[in-house]
Amino acid sequence: MLKITSTVLLSCMIAISMTSISWAEENFMLTISSLSEYEEGQHSIINGKTETLDGKPVSEVTIHVYFPSEIIKTSTNATGQFSVTSPLPVKVGEKDIEVYARKDNKQANSQITYNVIESKPIIIQEAKQTKPESKKPKEIDPFSKMIQELEKQKAEKIERETSIKEQQEISEKRRLAQKDLQNDLTESEKRNEVNSPRNVFYRFIQEVDSSVRGIFWQQFLFTERITQQAHEAKEMALKDGRTSFEAMKIFQNEAAVTQQEVMEFNKNLSMQYGNATESIQNMFDENGKLPRED
Repeated sequence: MLKITSTVLLSCMIAISMTSISWAEENFMLTISSLSEYEEGQHSIINGKTETLDGKPVSEVTIHVYFPSEIIKTSTNATGQFSVTSPLPVKVGEKDIEVYARKDNKQANSQITYNVIESKPIIIQEAKQTKPESKKPKEIDPFSKMIQELEKQKAEKIERETSIKEQQEISEKRRLAQKDLQNDLTESEKRNEVNSPRNVFYRFIQEVDSSVRGIFWQQFLFTERITQQAHEAKEMALKDGRTSFEAMKIFQNEAAVTQQEVMEFNKNLSMQYGNATESIQNMFDENGKLPRED
């Protein structure tokens, strides 16, 4: 049987960062896998791992695995791995298993689908008889055939209704779990609001000389704006069906700022806040250095 694998990106809810590099380092990925097919009566197994974008394991991540029968909670070990077995034997049909991962104020969820087939009957061959008896198959009268067909249809209907009910219950559990998770993240954001990059930097510049305080703040807002635009571009890429890797590349490209752009921005700030004139700023070359006299 082949393994099927699903991967999603788990990112920090506080998207603002001082540099574009720190954003990538604060993210880690959730990967889950399972067999693509099980026989009825077996127990399905979901394996997974959490790791950073550069392949380092992330431990102590809380994991919730939503099986059709119940929710199993576990956490990743020191190598960032976990393995969960379904509490009850699997039933025939296609099963969607969803996995939620959470650590601090970071979250991710991933879904995997496997198929459960009927168990293959064990055929026991009887010893050949030297003189096999010739028996005519017992014929079933039409009325009995009709009864058997009705019973079969009734059993199939009950199975369909049970499957629909189970799916509805799973969907409701997922909705409630997602709601609880979102509430927890909202509360976590409120508790950490005082330590957000904007508030921390604002407190920092209160200790800076007032003559350059405006320059420091405008530089932060410039970085914040570039980072937010890059984050929005990443989210749009994910909505368009791009992979996590492709979306991350888009974020890095959007967040990249050239040396020339930074120099031009700082030049305008220096003139805006009266720390230099245009003639003085124009004395610097394209590398931000004053020309040396021979």
